[in-house]
Amino acid sequence: MTCNCCANLHKTTNLTAAGILSVTNSNNIGNFDTFCLLLTINPDSIVTTAPVAYTVTVNDTNVPLVDMWGYPVMTDRLRTRKVYKGRYVVVGTEAHVTLVNVPCGASDITATVAATTTTDETEGD
Repeated sequence: MTCNCCANLHKTTNLTAAGILSVTNSNNIGNFDTFCLLLTINPDSIVTTAPVAYTVTVNDTNVPLVDMWGYPVMTDRLRTRKVYKGRYVVVGTEAHVTLVNVPCGASDITATVAATTTTDETEGD
């Protein structure tokens, strides 16, 4: 399997029940470096409870995986043997990996609907 960012391809080597991913080539990753993730471990065989948010060990620190809208990537959203493309981003002292080709999950839709308010435009007329 190849991708256009092979020098930045990170394959999973371990997954914990808490959603912590260990990956290959996890050190010396700089701000805004391309980060391609290949999930090689089936999360359903490890995480047997409700889905949890993924974190990935980068530069010896656990950082969250988020989608392009900033939502946490849950363990029910990624498939094995698919390359997810993104970037490692550091803002101030906070770091995360943003993946841009993650499908929208049911938990994201529920959170979006709950956070969205509707207004009655006829009110006050």
